[in-house]
Amino acid sequence: MKSFAATVALCAALLIAAPAAQADDGDDNAFVLVNKSTVDAIQFFTKRKDGTWSKDWLKMPVKPATSRSLKFFEGDERCEVQTRIVFADASEFDSPVDYCGVTNLIVTDKNMFTQ
Repeated sequence: MKSFAATVALCAALLIAAPAAQADDGDDNAFVLVNKSTVDAIQFFTKRKDGTWSKDWLKMPVKPATSRSLKFFEGDERCEVQTRIVFADASEFDSPVDYCGVTNLIVTDKNMFTQ
């Protein structure tokens, strides 16, 4: 019985870690939005090639201390993309982000940066 419980715990841990590992699968269009702020990230937009804003990428808020795997559409090979993230307290970031080679886009209460 103990080995069954250990197996279940291991499977649960792997499922929790899976989204972060998914963006590091060699897919240049994928990255993980990591919310290290104290407020829910409620909207995420990028500028399209034609200069208009995308639809909101987030279906659900990204709560503090959580992350969400995101992916650009196939064929969008731009590195630098204007990105706007809106938080539940109405604060926001709106700046260009270089997504080439990026695994994580991290937002804090003070800034947004990549790893």
